[in-house]
Amino acid sequence: MATNDSKAPLRTVKRVQFGILSPDEIRRMSVTEGGIRFPETMEAGRPKLCGLMDPRQGVIDRNSRCQTCAGNMTECPGHFGHIDLAKPVFHIGFITKTIKILRCVCFFCSKLLVSPNNPKIKEVVMKSKGQPRKRLAFVYDLCKGKNICEGGDEMDVGKEGEENPQKKQGHGGCGRYQPNIRRTGLELTAEWKHVNEDTQEKKISLSAERVWEILKHITDEECFILGMDPKFARPDWMIVTVLPVPPLAVRPAVVMYGSARNQDDLTHKMADIIKANNELQKNEAAGAAAHIITENIKMLQFHVATLVDNDMPGMPRAMQKSGKPLKAIKARLKGKEGRIRGNLMGKRVDSQHVLSLRQIQICVLIK
Repeated sequence: MATNDSKAPLRTVKRVQFGILSPDEIRRMSVTEGGIRFPETMEAGRPKLCGLMDPRQGVIDRNSRCQTCAGNMTECPGHFGHIDLAKPVFHIGFITKTIKILRCVCFFCSKLLVSPNNPKIKEVVMKSKGQPRKRLAFVYDLCKGKNICEGGDEMDVGKEGEENPQKKQGHGGCGRYQPNIRRTGLELTAEWKHVNEDTQEKKISLSAERVWEILKHITDEECFILGMDPKFARPDWMIVTVLPVPPLAVRPAVVMYGSARNQDDLTHKMADIIKANNELQKNEAAGAAAHIITENIKMLQFHVATLVDNDMPGMPRAMQKSGKPLKAIKARLKGKEGRIRGNLMGKRVDSQHVLSLRQIQICVLIK
């Protein structure tokens, strides 16, 4: 089968680097300036700008050209857009890892619960070169039993001796009691054995925004000790603040008899996310009551989670109007009928036609 040869020069792939897309990177690769803000797809018979079928994201029919690369349906691979979320939410694929890292750092000052100068930590870093997953497991075992941020004592010792600047530079934690962090469904709670000095409460609900603040203040050096390379994956990037919108090639609309278009499940899900996000923004601007804002955030969290995985145990499933569950990104990739085994691993498969580069990007983006 003849294909259009690309004019791009051929290069040899030396290595593949996996990572988590940072909010800045998502905005940089997005072609929808200002983000996608409208759940509608069409306006006056044409694709709506900043809507879910934004013409800058790719081509939807044979007669038109892409507004970004001027390619037609066969030439244009599609382009990513983005949605700026009003509040950060948890990424369902990273929530277990997020909790693990939260248990390793101080709830108040984001320092490691065990000093990086600790000989055990140094030994772990030396032994696990090139094995970051093992490093996190070792550091987690060292930190999980700690219920006090150990830096406070070190700073006091430093005040009496001459080594204070070195100690402060090395760690300098706050010495406060740490909570137990537990997960129920899509919600996290922090519970103290002693009364928390900040709120005088023993148990508080832990919002994604508070978790994001804690993870954001982890230094690059401590990220490395936790098994993450800060150039490619920082802990705070595991919280969703900017959501990438897949190109039109990944979620093509099915044209029915006449001019009616049946939108893809991902497009329906994105519309739910935009509606929930707009509702949250509106209520925040109007100064709505705290419980209304909390409900809006829960709804946004549910929609972002079911976009990635609609088969979570103990969670309600997102449905179509017909009552059929929506097919999330995870369901498209996994299993015998999924993209990898169903389309890429067959004996007589030309993967260039089956799985576009953009769909591979989606695979990497989700996990």
